[in-house]
Amino acid sequence: MREVSGKSVQRRFEIVEGLPAIFFCEEDAICIADLHLGYESSLAGISLPSRQLQEVERKFELALKNCGGASKLIINGDLKHVFSEASRQEWAEVPMFLDFVLSFVREIILVRGNHDTFLGPLRRFKEVEVVNSLEIGDVLLIHGHNKDFIHIFEWAKARGIAEIVIAHEHPFLILGDRVGARVRVPCFLRGRFGGFRICVLPAFSPLAGGTAVNVAAKSEFLSPILRSDFVQIDEMEVLAVDESAGTLKFPALKKWKAFSLRL
Repeated sequence: MREVSGKSVQRRFEIVEGLPAIFFCEEDAICIADLHLGYESSLAGISLPSRQLQEVERKFELALKNCGGASKLIINGDLKHVFSEASRQEWAEVPMFLDFVLSFVREIILVRGNHDTFLGPLRRFKEVEVVNSLEIGDVLLIHGHNKDFIHIFEWAKARGIAEIVIAHEHPFLILGDRVGARVRVPCFLRGRFGGFRICVLPAFSPLAGGTAVNVAAKSEFLSPILRSDFVQIDEMEVLAVDESAGTLKFPALKKWKAFSLRL
């Protein structure tokens, strides 16, 4: 239990061990973000067979196994990648992924991200709901690209929200040693956003870029929320996830950055 705005609250979700996903136990729901299906074709300019789709499906099935199953999938933004259209690869892969997921769960909720335009590939799926935000008890999910976050902040306060969960940033750590070896590890960030707790989800896509949070300046962060004065980036807790090593807890970024820059 923790104190938020003078009242005791209990965290409603937990990280799925070793994976860029969280699980809402009471809602029996897995939440992931930033899949960016169609990413390869946007890089190459042509449709290519997707290795990313296979990896996303594999990780989703592993997440289900690690949390004992679920009846609902929540996607906190950016199911697809291309802004200006639904690409040929997205027309193929988005339905394939949704069909795959719906063989395990009964419902999918997409919290609209900045890439979730031209959602034609979703039309035939009655089990998929698209929303701009999602409230689960005292937790609010928004994608995190929101420039109007001050209004969201005020609305959430009036609703008694205790924690805001965002994505969009694709946070990861760059880990290395003195001989030059480097590895990229996705991570969650946890901290404070004004009077709220805030949790930042890593990308579920294995290919999309993001922010190396242990070396990036605050001005280099993508989310207007995280660049704002309401969030103290260097005070945020870091939880890296790796399928082999599990979930690895690091100290606040201000300490971790100092160590990283000495490597």
